[in-house]
Amino acid sequence: MPLAETARAADASQGAYFRAALACERETVNADLAAALRVLTEGNQVLGLGGMARARSNVRELENEVRELDRLISALDLRFSARWSADPPSSSSGRLE
Repeated sequence: MPLAETARAADASQGAYFRAALACERETVNADLAAALRVLTEGNQVLGLGGMARARSNVRELENEVRELDRLISALDLRFSARWSADPPSSSSGRLE
């Protein structure tokens, strides 16, 4: 295999690894967001206006984090999707090993 092709394959492999890592992080942040929304909507754990403001701020922060992770995942998909479809990674489960 030529050196340039080996480098492209290594780039695609690293891209697949980081995509899986970002997807796992997104799942974690989504779970945190669901918990924060539960706290906000139930209201029994939020005391006072300051507590409500902190809870809303936490939700906004988590929503922004999900958007940023989506942006990073999309960028990796855009860059490597042609390579992945031509030569799929050895682990198609999308999980980190």
